[in-house]
Amino acid sequence: MDYRDEVAAKRRGMVEWMMKYVPGYRGYVEKETRREADKLLREHLAGRLREGKKKIQRVRDKLVEESKLDRLDDVDRVDLIFENVVDRLGFASYGYAGFFDAARVDEEALDRLYEYDEALAKAIDGILAKAEAVAAAGGDVKKPLAELKAELRAFEDKLDKRKETILGVS
Repeated sequence: MDYRDEVAAKRRGMVEWMMKYVPGYRGYVEKETRREADKLLREHLAGRLREGKKKIQRVRDKLVEESKLDRLDDVDRVDLIFENVVDRLGFASYGYAGFFDAARVDEEALDRLYEYDEALAKAIDGILAKAEAVAAAGGDVKKPLAELKAELRAFEDKLDKRKETILGVS
């Protein structure tokens, strides 16, 4: 699903009128549409990550029920990483610059950012698969939990590079 199309459809009407009569408004609207689409995509991705986090929380609950407390520290660490990643993704910068701000983020940078966030969606598929492996492991969660932790750390690295993407630096 491409959220850019959904956001663009919602803004027609008054916006089209403004584009006819306010100089520069068309470019502003296009940028805002891209920003909003990126925000919606990130919120969707954060929601998917929350699904994986819930699986880990259920594993923790099951370990407590079975009195396998020696494994809880590792599960709690992964749960905290999940929480951090979800928060970072949900609240990541999306290139905001107001209509009258001097600092502007160009359309190409916003498109690069959206494409980067789409690539993050593929990485989330891997995270969710690893979370499912932890859930399916029963009481022997050490190895799949370590693999999930590594996957989450790699995702954190991708989030770190997100700012470079919007700025166009490598």
